[in-house]
Formats: sequence, structure tokens, C-alpha cells
Amino acid sequence: MANKKRESEAEKAARERQERIELLKMKQGLIEESDIIPESGYVKMPELHGWEKFKNFFYHNKAFILLGAFFVFVIGICVGQVIFREKDDLYVIIVSSSKDSELGWRYYDFERALEQYCPDFDENGKIHVSVNYIDRSVAGEVLTEMESINSEKLTAELMSADAQLIIADEDFADWMMDDNKSGKFFQTQTDKCSEDMLYKDVGVRVNKTELTKTVHWSKCPDDVVLLIREELNNGTGSIKKNARNRERAQIVLQNILDGNIINPDMETSE
Repeated sequence: MANKKRESEAEKAARERQERIELLKMKQGLIEESDIIPESGYVKMPELHGWEKFKNFFYHNKAFILLGAFFVFVIGICVGQVIFREKDDLYVIIVSSSKDSELGWRYYDFERALEQYCPDFDENGKIHVSVNYIDRSVAGEVLTEMESINSEKLTAELMSADAQLIIADEDFADWMMDDNKSGKFFQTQTDKCSEDMLYKDVGVRVNKTELTKTVHWSKCPDDVVLLIREELNNGTGSIKKNARNRERAQIVLQNILDGNIINPDMETSE
């Protein structure tokens, strides 16, 4: 009796093992049906086509598909901003050495005012002057996080030399001239301006020009000056591009000195 029971269990185990092998072959497509496995023991999945196949694929891979779509969307936005962003006819930086200076909130007024004196250098039918404001004032001996960011931003701007026209206070002009021991950092303007219009021969006082009217800054202090950079060999970027930007800055400055508004339709509001 015990021997028959053991033989029955062995036959059952062998049959189950053979069924698993046959089932695996059917799932792999090696065979379509089996005499060993009962018909009710295996349900063959229907073959999907068209839309049903796509829905099945999306269901099993939706996480990867959605993640991929998100990255494509972000990359598309970045590429679009590069391709379709408005090109600058002139790039200017405004630098303030004091937190109390009005330069900090007048940068947009300067941007709009400078557009009145700026030709369409790119000849694309649009005039655009881009102004970047940098606060280099320091509250204490230890730089705060924001002061460190502004310091790094200023260093990057001065190294790149994209901005050849700088609007700043006299403290910044002094700081740059004292720091640049190897040579001049700003062009002299003695051939264009009278002595009373200049600060140390390089800075054109804004309140001595018509720019105060277009900026609507009648009480512009005496220490706000226009500066054009001298050609330097220790900067970064294209020498040809920097020379082009410097020439554009000189043309705009001359228009300011002459009171030559060439784009009156771009007048700023009070």
C-alpha cells in the first residue's frame, strides 16, 4: 500500500513537471497546443492589433513615456527661447555701489531711454537695448549669499566684455581704475566732452546730458556716469564681437552727447 502511494506521488510530480515544460513551450510560441496539458489549463492570450496594441504598450510603459515627454517639452522650451528671443542691439550693465542709489530701480527706464538713441544695428526692424543691473554694495565685512552672487556676476560681466557701455557711480569707476593697475580700463572722453561734463576724463556725467530727460530723472546725482570700456587683452569671448559692441556703445554715447534721438516713438512714460 505504501509503495503504491509513493509511486502515485512520483507519477503526479513527473506529470506536473512535464506540464510546466509544455506550458513554457506554449508561452514561448514553440508549440501551439499540447496533449499533456488539458485545454482548460492554459488560456492563450489574443493577439492585439492597431489601437489595442498601442494602448497595451502605453499601459505597460507609461512611466517612461511620460518622463520622456516631459524632457522633450523642457528641451523644446529652452531651444525656443534661444531661437526666438529678442536679439540685443546693445547690451549695457548698470552698477551701483550703494544700496540707497536710485540706479537699482531705474534700470528699466534706462533701457527704454537708451533705445531712443540706439540704431537698428542688427537691421531686423526692431530696436532692443538690454540692461543688466548689478548691486556691488556690501553691508558688512562678511559677504552675504546675495552679495557673493552679485560679486560673481559682476566679475563674469567684466571678464566677458559683452557690455562695453557701463552706467555706474563714481565709486565703481574709482574701484575699477584703482584695481586695474596694468592699464586703463575705460576710454577717455576728453575729445568729446568739456571738462565740467567729465569725471576723471573717463566718466560722462549723466546729469550733464539730455539722457536725464528721456530717463525722466531730473534730480540725477552728479556721481552717475557713463563709461565705455577700453580694449583689454585679458578678457574672454570673441575679440571681434567685443570690438563690435564697443563701436555700438560709442555710437550710442555720441547720440546722447549730441541729443540725437533717432527713435522718438520709443519714448518712456513718466
